[in-house]
Amino acid sequence: MKKFLSVFLIIFLSTISLQAQEHHGHHHARNEIGLSGGAIYSFDHSSWGGGLHFHYYRTFGDHSKWSFGAMAEQVWVDGGHTTLGAGIKYQISDRFSVGVLPGITFLKHDEHEDHGDHSHSHSENKTQFSMHFELVYDLFHWEKFHLGPVVDFSWSKDDSHGMIGVHAAFTF
Repeated sequence: MKKFLSVFLIIFLSTISLQAQEHHGHHHARNEIGLSGGAIYSFDHSSWGGGLHFHYYRTFGDHSKWSFGAMAEQVWVDGGHTTLGAGIKYQISDRFSVGVLPGITFLKHDEHEDHGDHSHSHSENKTQFSMHFELVYDLFHWEKFHLGPVVDFSWSKDDSHGMIGVHAAFTF
């Protein structure tokens, strides 16, 4: 986990220093629909998998750097889980944003018990509060389409993970 947080901090500070030199002259669209996908590392299970994160944001006003939105996430690590949430995004610069989205995570754990002459399997479903943090850098802009790297971290009581991947968004 220390390595992941170190990489996260280096990317965050490097991007902020690069953005300090950027000109902030263009107008942002009011709406954004985005999809992120990437490699997921589960800190609780010490295993890798994949994940997808979908979100929608709407700015508070024509020139606001703040947006409110909702997200859905599907993770395929150790049985997988689904998260639904709502939160805010702050547009630090024309290309760099940070989002904080609290939500509800729906976990499914498969358990297998062996009792000598017979075995028993069952699934346990849990619902937990979770927090989702994401950093997005829009490396490429093509009119209303943006593409770039994403780093995120999700926490819940029984399942915390980090993702490094690609973010694609359409603005309107």
